[in-house]
Formats: sequence, C-alpha cells, structure tokens
Amino acid sequence: MRVLCPFFKMMLYPVLILLMGYSTITVNASSYPEVTFIVDASGSMWGPAGDTTKIEAAKAVMSEIVPGLPAEVKVGLVAYGHRRKGDCKDIEVLIPSGSDDRVALIEKVQALQPKGKTPISDAIGIVVEQLKTKENETTIVLISDGIETCAVDPCQAVRDLKATGIKFVMHVVGFGVFEEDSEQLRCLAEAGGGTYLMANDVPSLLNALNSVSTELEKKVTVEKAKSVQVKSATGLGKIKLSMPESTTKGMAGLKIIRVSDGKTVKETERLKAETTHPVIAGEYALEYLFATPNYGAPTVTPLGKVTATGGETKNIPLGGIVFNIADLLQEDASVEQVIIAESGSDKPVVVVNDNNNGYYNFVPKAVLPGKYDILIHYSHSPNPTPVATDVLVKPGEETVVTLDSGIVFQEVANTDISGWDLIPLSSQAIADEAEDEGAPITASPLLQARPPSGNKSTLWTPYIVPAGTYRLIVYVEGMDEPLPVAEELVIEEGQTLLFDSGL
Repeated sequence: MRVLCPFFKMMLYPVLILLMGYSTITVNASSYPEVTFIVDASGSMWGPAGDTTKIEAAKAVMSEIVPGLPAEVKVGLVAYGHRRKGDCKDIEVLIPSGSDDRVALIEKVQALQPKGKTPISDAIGIVVEQLKTKENETTIVLISDGIETCAVDPCQAVRDLKATGIKFVMHVVGFGVFEEDSEQLRCLAEAGGGTYLMANDVPSLLNALNSVSTELEKKVTVEKAKSVQVKSATGLGKIKLSMPESTTKGMAGLKIIRVSDGKTVKETERLKAETTHPVIAGEYALEYLFATPNYGAPTVTPLGKVTATGGETKNIPLGGIVFNIADLLQEDASVEQVIIAESGSDKPVVVVNDNNNGYYNFVPKAVLPGKYDILIHYSHSPNPTPVATDVLVKPGEETVVTLDSGIVFQEVANTDISGWDLIPLSSQAIADEAEDEGAPITASPLLQARPPSGNKSTLWTPYIVPAGTYRLIVYVEGMDEPLPVAEELVIEEGQTLLFDSGL
C-alpha cells in the first residue's frame, strides 16, 4: 500500500474540506449596490451656480463624492449633450455600469464641455439597458439643470422601464432649475422609486449627493450583515433561463461561454421554456441562437454576462414578443430580415434571416425585459424600415405587436419606374415647406423600394408600414428629378392601402 508523503497530504487537505462541506464564512461581492451617474452636459450647464458655472460646480462635487463612496460600490457614468448641438442622440456611456475605475470616471467628468440638448429619457434607457442581467439593485443618479427636450412623456418612459422588472432606483438632482421645471424632475424621481433633491450651488449640490452616498453606505452595511455561516457543499453555480413557452419555437439553442478564456463550456439545441445549467463558479457570456430556415446558420443574440457563484442560482427571466400580422401583409412580402432593436438606438438585439423561406420571420421571439423597436429589412431596400416602436417587454410575459397597416403600389405596365420612396410627413418637414414653398422634404424615407434592374416585382408587393401620413415619390428612368405622385397619403391602422399612381 502506498503512503502519501507529508507534502501531498498538506496539499490535499483543503480540497477534502471543500468537498466534505465544512462550514465557512462567505460574502457575495456581486450583491453589493452599484451606482451610475447621468450628468447633464447640455448647453444650459454653462449657466451660473453661485460664484461659478453649473458644469464647474458639478465637476468639483463629483470629484469629491466619487472617491468617498464605499469601496464595495461599483460605478458608472453616462453624459448627454456634450458633443453636438441640437442632437437628441448625443448620449454617451463614458464608464460602463459596474466599473471599479473611479479615477477614469472623474477624468471623464472633468473633460465634459456642455453643448447640446437634454435627452433625459433615452439616457435613462441606455443606463437601464446595461442592468438587464444584474440581480443586485443599481442606484441611478440624474443631475440635470432642466427638463426633457427630446421626448414627449419622460415620466411614463421611466415607469415603463420600472415595469420591466429590472432592478434600479433613481434619484434626481434638480440643479438650478426653475420652479416650473421641478415638477417634471420630481415626477421622474417618483417614477424611478427615488427621491427628488434640489441644489443651486456647490454646497447644496454636495449636500444632495452626500445624501445619496449615505444611502449607499447603509446598503453596503446591510449586505455585509447578510454574510452568514454556510456550507460549501459545491463549487458549482447554476444559470436558470426561463421564457414564455411560445418563444421556444424560433430558437436554435444556447451557448454559455467562459469569459476568462473564451471557451464555450456548453452549447445546447432547442430549449424548453425553463432550463437550468450547472457551471463552475465564474463569469460567463450567454448567447441565444435564433433559427434560420433552409438549414441556414443561426443568428446570435448576446444576453450579456452573468456571474455564477458556488451554491447559488442565477435567474435570467426572458419575455416574449408575439406578432399579430394581417394576412394580406404576409403574402409575397419581400422580407429579408426581421430585426428587434433597442428602443430608439437602431442597435440590433435580434436578427432573423428570411433565407428565401420566411418560416421563422414572425414566430414569437424571446428577449430580455426592456423596450424595443421592430424593423423589417425588405429585399432591395437600402435600410431597415421601423414598423413598431417602444415595445415594452416584461419578464415571463408575452407582448403582442400588431402589424396591420401597409401599402401596395399598384403595378404599372410599360412604365420605366426604377423605384419609389415613402416619406413620413413629420411636423418638421411640413414646417420647412411652409417656410419655403418648394423646399425639399427634410425627413428621411421610411421605406425605399429599389429593385434590381430587370426584376421589378418587389415594387408591387405588400409592405408593412406604420399608420401615418406620407409623401410618395417615384423615380423614373431618364428623369433627373423624382415625381411626387402623392403629397399627403394617409394610411390608417388596420388598413392596407392599394395605391394607384396614375402613371
């Protein structure tokens, strides 16, 4: 019989302790609260705040508050209005949520140069998008010196985000705002489950953010108190994925990829509505695979990164988007791709390829909770066409998207039509024409039909488009300018318009 030498006994002993389940003290670091700051860098931040400007006051206070946050709290930073004037899309994630780099955060704040507008709703949406796979609550702190200038109802937008089940609480600091503006900012804080704080200069802003810091300290203390004696029966964690039953039809499988070395540790085929996947403790990236007909390669949708902890189950609840489409609009539609994008961003989350079949185009789709836009990329159209916006998806629930309005351009024989555009008559476009009769429409086309030479069949197929008022222009071979064949074309909900151009 072989006898282990003392050295090997010493090395083996801790492993045996782990496997036998001896008691130990554990602290789950991932359960500590996080904070992400949204800083207003719109042009009005150059306004006065005591003996300095608002932006300089914000820089000074942030430089004091951030280093003083509890060491366990991870941070993030988003700013808007700091790069371009008049651009509602000028929102930038400067430090992703969950960062330990406080020095970089302060440097990013110090570099802000206010210029533009105040897209509060979209900025909050971008922050919340980063939190989909986090189980611990994130505190969002919005510092703004004015109300939303880009969205119609920012309070409802925040309520919708809260309704998705993503864990966040949002405090709002109104910095040097007029009394009438305080009502909207207070509404945002209430919708976000937080507190509205007012400030007018450096001391009051410091006091407001100190109250947030104190709240985070209390949360850290509570989490530390939860550290109890447990049994380390296993080093394995579990990832539990759940989705509405209807959404399993369109999936091809799931990949679980270890972040540390990029290795795929598990790849499945179709899943059931609820599945659990044991993995070694660590950080993993999840990829959901959507099926493509005619044996095409599946398309990949990242579900984000998750941290598996020994003895714990990480729950990832998905919701579903279910399509209700008018029969006529499914006939001979020249669909190339169906795209689900993050609301207002055109960033694809799900891409389903038609692959000359279309079987999976409109089957229910599983997605993380959040707000989405639906786009259809038609064959021979340069850009995808948005057909539904701000679709709210909640965990474990189906959201029905009705697509029942569209247009069919009645076929024209013996005419050299090379394409046509459908242009939304936005209020801005109408205003431009009123100011300068004959000026070109400034709105971009919603839909551009551009068939290849010699095959014009896609000009006459049904196209799904949102209800609204449009201008339709036609391109004819040999003509330098397009023909405006319809100045105000009205498409109603539940209506597929058969358009006769008279050509």
